[in-house]
Amino acid sequence: MVFTFVFKLKMKNSEKGITLIEIMVTIAIITLFSMILIADYPKIKRQFALSRAVYKFAQDLRKTQDMGLSGVQIKDENQVVVEAEGYGIYININLSSSDGNNKQYKIYADINGNGKYNSEGDYVIKTVDFGETEKGVIIQEIINTKNNAPSVSINFSPPNPDIEIWQLESNRNNVEIVFALSSDPTNKRKVSVNTSGLIEVK
Repeated sequence: MVFTFVFKLKMKNSEKGITLIEIMVTIAIITLFSMILIADYPKIKRQFALSRAVYKFAQDLRKTQDMGLSGVQIKDENQVVVEAEGYGIYININLSSSDGNNKQYKIYADINGNGKYNSEGDYVIKTVDFGETEKGVIIQEIINTKNNAPSVSINFSPPNPDIEIWQLESNRNNVEIVFALSSDPTNKRKVSVNTSGLIEVK
């Protein structure tokens, strides 16, 4: 009899539900986290755009490096083989888009074999403009160029490939391309390329 009473008492205690106060506290916590997330969403979105632009540039550099290593032949728009001595990427932060910020770079075939981009003789394979896809991201600066030059060519020539960085400062072995948010120039990422061919995202 006593055992049955104790058992029933325990059963009653274990069948307790959630109180109204507990439900209200839970809803308040969920609401608070949702508000924080919504408030930070534009910032998170811009940060992702910056990361995508940087990794896309690094990926394009590696593809260009592979082209230089393999000595692959490409065809122009008329299906004529482009006789290239190497391949490279050209960045000029003075070549700005309509809003005054640089958001593009060129992948080119080095026709005359001088190890740098020449608008007169070299063939532009592709102009990458991330202004539409990654809004708010710009190429802010190029570090380690002679006299802080605003442009650089990173050229890969077969078969090694030999790496030539045109405008590289004489006492340096790498160049850094800095991407940033136009709304927050202190929020930046870098892609570093050295004369040994190492490409790093920082």
